[in-house]
Amino acid sequence: MAEEQLMHRHDQTHFVESNNMMGGYQQPVWCVPINSLASPMEPVFMVAVPTGPYMMPAGMPSVSDMDEAWYDQYYGGHWVGGHHGENGRWGNWRRNEGYQVSPVLRRIWDADEGVTLTEVLDVLMDVALDRAGAAWICERIADGDQKTAEHVMFGAQPHVLSLAVHEFGREVVTALIERASPDTANNLVSQLFGHLLDLSRHPHGCRVVQHAIEHCPKELQGPIQEELRGEVVSCIESAHANFVIQKCIQSLPRLATHFIVQEVSEQAVYLARHRFGCRVHQRILEHASESDVKSVLAEVMRSRNPLTCDEFGNYVVQHILEFGASDLQEAVVKTLLSDIGGFGSHKHSSNVVEKAMAVVPDARDRVIDAILAHRGARSPLAALASSKYGNFVIQHILEDCTPVQRKELGDRLRALGSVLRRGFGKHLIPLLGKSDSRGC
Repeated sequence: MAEEQLMHRHDQTHFVESNNMMGGYQQPVWCVPINSLASPMEPVFMVAVPTGPYMMPAGMPSVSDMDEAWYDQYYGGHWVGGHHGENGRWGNWRRNEGYQVSPVLRRIWDADEGVTLTEVLDVLMDVALDRAGAAWICERIADGDQKTAEHVMFGAQPHVLSLAVHEFGREVVTALIERASPDTANNLVSQLFGHLLDLSRHPHGCRVVQHAIEHCPKELQGPIQEELRGEVVSCIESAHANFVIQKCIQSLPRLATHFIVQEVSEQAVYLARHRFGCRVHQRILEHASESDVKSVLAEVMRSRNPLTCDEFGNYVVQHILEFGASDLQEAVVKTLLSDIGGFGSHKHSSNVVEKAMAVVPDARDRVIDAILAHRGARSPLAALASSKYGNFVIQHILEDCTPVQRKELGDRLRALGSVLRRGFGKHLIPLLGKSDSRGC
């Protein structure tokens, strides 16, 4: 295929990078070979696309040139998860030859209101792993009583782990956890034990684990702690497992999450500067006890200068300003005031300056005093006004300060002359006109 630029073999999976296939969708896609058509030159692939997987032959025209009728005529295929337009133009499509669909699932696709739960339970896995089928089961669980959920649980019990890591099957598992009787839900959650780490690192499994944590009773908290103990940092580094750690902090009692705080404290600064670790710091500030917060922030506060300017660390510092104790807030504000021109002009720390003015009492007045403390082209005001990010700080100050402060800032800005007119300072000129119209 001319459009294919790269294909790697990985067990039974191919990786295709294309510039032209799928109607302009230019990101790499995973393609799983299913079967062959009449011609061996046209293998069929299951392709992961933004709206769901569908089948396509190598060398086929772009998606924008096709429609459902063309597919049915060319392949004799069927759509899974609703007909054309119900669940997206390219819903899940399966070919008869490659996948034998149960009559019950076909009736669900056709919105047959006569389908019963008993019929579905006979082919539960076939239905639960389908978009429309999983939605049908979840709807029955939500609308029914606990007995309905227990009937589904009886059929799903041998397949809980398989369902938990499936895009649609996970919805069935989370619905069961939420709607089944406490004993049944506890039995289901218990089946996840021994696999919590693997599930937490899985894009679909992590959602099931989060739901289990949110609804688990006190007697099941111990096994969860034991499986995560010693793996907190590695979980935080995971794009999926970090949400599990956050959910633990949010949902479990403080004593049950003390082990998380201890492991985070050992690498507090590293995690504060981590893409996912900064989120965990934020949850600790929101939900942990005061003593646990202090143990985590001890090293963070010693490194607050570089963290304030860090791509991710600045979010931790902003959360300290919003949720931290008054002494921690004061320490951060003093750091900002020590070089208000530098911090206010930086891409990341300028956000911290604005947060301080928004949430810390008297911080705005102190920042304005620091900005006005010096005059001239090298003053903090000149640095901020001519900066790509600092001028936003000045804009926010001008919009929410006293008339006296606004007049003083306006006079100082006009005195800067060419500094104000060139570069980013020109964005402040319209605001000075507004100040004049207010009689300042």
